Amino acid sequence: MAGADELVQKLDVVLTAFGSRQGAPPLKGREKEGGKEMQNLHAHSVFCDGKSTPEEMIRACLAAGMDSAGISIHSPLPFANGWAAKAENVAPFLAEMRRLKAAYAGRIAVYAGVEWDVLSDEKWLEPFDYAIGSAHFLPVGGDPTAYPTVDDSPETTRRFLAEAFDGDSDAAAECYFAQLRRVADAPRAQVVGHFDLLTKFDEKERFFDETSPRYRAAALNAMDALVSAGKVFEVNTGAISRGWRTMPYPSRWILEQLRRRNARVTISSDSHHAATVDCAFDDAQRLLEACGFEEIWAFDGRAFVKRRIKE
Repeated sequence: MAGADELVQKLDVVLTAFGSRQGAPPLKGREKEGGKEMQNLHAHSVFCDGKSTPEEMIRACLAAGMDSAGISIHSPLPFANGWAAKAENVAPFLAEMRRLKAAYAGRIAVYAGVEWDVLSDEKWLEPFDYAIGSAHFLPVGGDPTAYPTVDDSPETTRRFLAEAFDGDSDAAAECYFAQLRRVADAPRAQVVGHFDLLTKFDEKERFFDETSPRYRAAALNAMDALVSAGKVFEVNTGAISRGWRTMPYPSRWILEQLRRRNARVTISSDSHHAATVDCAFDDAQRLLEACGFEEIWAFDGRAFVKRRIKE
């Protein structure tokens, strides 16, 4: 990740090329007057591990007909990491988001968010409009820089199951869900990100038995704590756009359990490129309807409000 000065210079070049520093021309295509009742809050830009600028992401959301868009930065971590934001990039990100809020006022509501990992300092929850709480690491061994990540690759998953858990995938699941449960203790993290992220690669190669009593007990233990804390659960389509899954996560079984608990849900793409901001949203809506959901929850700048799922 580039330093703050280099990042701002890169952003200036890109935005100038798109004609957006001095006011971008109106978008064509699917943009509609007033947008429609759809938003995406989980989208990463060049300020962390994304490939597009925040403005490119917002323009893509506008072109997709969304009435609001959130750009989220990965929270800085207390150890070296290739995808989290550097601490010095947070202030430039927030400054750019303030500019974009003003530039697009009246066309689309713009929000500055953070995807906060449970291993990050809670101070990184403070300066943002909203926060997504997530777990990416399994804290095994004494060296945080060597903690395995659950969504890196099938090879990494195969290796940490063998080396850190002696092939016991239920133990790995228990470790993961115990980490995710910590989001319940962070009041400013309103959204739970990709609840069963550890199953990202399971459609290609089965690593976890999601019907195992131990797996389900661990998942439900975390779920119950998060529901009790009033969290909104994200239906995440990011693995679809990356070619790892054909369906969003959480799994249907988990969504059915959430429905039984009257949990609140929202839909996000976990996009890292402007081309995928609304990836498989229709599929996610159909899955929610099949699980008995009639509403999704959207952020309005102050709180999450109820919206009907459209046909």
